[in-house]
Amino acid sequence: MNQSSTRRAAAAGYNDTLGGNALAPATPQTSKRDRIIESALKLFANESYQAVTMDRVAEAAGVAKGTLYLYFQSKEDLYLGILTDGMESMVRDYQASVDANADVKVRLRHAVTMSVEFYDRRRDLLRLMMTEEPRMPEARNRIRDEWRDRGVKFFSSLIDEGVQSGAFRAVDSLMATYAIMGSIRSVMLFYGAHQPVDRIVDELGEMMVRSLVNDAPATHRKVARP
Repeated sequence: MNQSSTRRAAAAGYNDTLGGNALAPATPQTSKRDRIIESALKLFANESYQAVTMDRVAEAAGVAKGTLYLYFQSKEDLYLGILTDGMESMVRDYQASVDANADVKVRLRHAVTMSVEFYDRRRDLLRLMMTEEPRMPEARNRIRDEWRDRGVKFFSSLIDEGVQSGAFRAVDSLMATYAIMGSIRSVMLFYGAHQPVDRIVDELGEMMVRSLVNDAPATHRKVARP
């Protein structure tokens, strides 16, 4: 078996451990752009960047190569578009489903639930986020940093709100935020492949919220960060 075949076999095997199908076809009901994104994501997540070509993406998506270039000018543009699309999709899902006036504990629990369910549906995206691509570190890191920074701002603001209201005990909201985000990704990447997503949602959500809940009657202010 040559080196390229070995990489593809290893990628397919690793994808099986995540419960995914490396080259499952996109459904015809999705838009052309969505089919391109879905098909390219599966390829990039399971093979090296060099092994993926625009011809292969067009074939997997069921579109003409010229159509592919109407949406993405280059392979790099397509790769970066996948990451950006994933970030925006998660934000849209949360904003469309959360009640902004709900109790802060309910909103935090919902945020954990949404994150788990999002990564459960898009395991290839999680894998792609966690890998490095040396050919485009600056552009790729900029998107990944923006994704992380938005998540940090979102979770830390929820925790700060909970601390100020007395719903959560006095904690360093930034440390708690990294613990929550890291736990979600690690659980879904290394543990969640063969576990019912409902169980992960219930147990992880309970752990995250219960670790912050303030059982004392007094109201606490936020701990100042060093």
